[in-house]
Amino acid sequence: MVSGKNLKEEKFLEIKPIEKLVLIDHIIETIGKLIASGKLKPGDLVPSERTLSNLLQVSRNSVRQALKALDVLGVLDINPGSRTYLNTSLSNLLINPMKFMTLLHDLKTKELFQTRKIIEVELTKLAAVNANEEDLAEMLEFLNHAKENIKSKNKYLEYEMGFHESIFKASGNRVLTALMSSINNLLLESRKKTVKFFPDLSLSLKQHDEIYISVRDNNPEKAGRLMLEHLNLIEHMIEDD
Repeated sequence: MVSGKNLKEEKFLEIKPIEKLVLIDHIIETIGKLIASGKLKPGDLVPSERTLSNLLQVSRNSVRQALKALDVLGVLDINPGSRTYLNTSLSNLLINPMKFMTLLHDLKTKELFQTRKIIEVELTKLAAVNANEEDLAEMLEFLNHAKENIKSKNKYLEYEMGFHESIFKASGNRVLTALMSSINNLLLESRKKTVKFFPDLSLSLKQHDEIYISVRDNNPEKAGRLMLEHLNLIEHMIEDD
C-alpha cells in the first residue's frame, strides 16, 4: 500500500530540480546586464564557454545551456566550431518568437499580411522623408536586378524582397524594420507560391518603379498610396491561391 505522502509525491515525479534552471537564468541575466551597460555591443565577440565558466564560477554545461537559449532567442550568433558574437540584427531577435506565436495561435497568412500592409505603408512614407543617397542607390540596385531577372520568378522575388527591405531600412525606424523583416520571413513560403501565379511580372515591376520614384521625390503620401496598391495586388493573389 502506498502511503499518503508517496501518493502526493507521485504527482510531481516529472518535475526536475530547479537549481540548474535558476542558475541558467542567472547566467542569462548577467549577460543581459553586460549588454545593458554597454560592455557588450552588437557584433562583439562573446567570451568562450571556458572563460565565462571561470568568470561566473559555474559549470561549462550551465554556460552552454544559457548560450543555447540566447541563440534561440536570436541574441547570439553561434556558428559551430567558430566564435560566438552578439547579434547585430534586430530582426533575428523577433523571428523565432514570432514563429512560435504563429504556431501556437495558428495565425493565418491573411492576418500576417494585414499586419504587413499596416506597417509597410507607414514605413514607405517614412522612407520618402528620411531616405538618403545611399538608401536610394540600394533601392535602385535591387530594382535593376529585378528587371534583369523578370523572366525568372524566384530570382525576381529575391530582388523584389530586397527592394522592400531597403525601404524598411531607409525609414530610419529600427523597431518597425525588425518587425517587418520578421513578418516577411514568415510570409516567404506563401510569396514563393504566389509569384508562380503571376502571368506577367511587368505590373509588379511598374509598381515598384513608381514607389521608388515617389520615395526619391520625397512624396510620402503618394509613396504610401502606391505601396498600398501594390500590397493589395499581392494580397489578392494570396487569397486566390
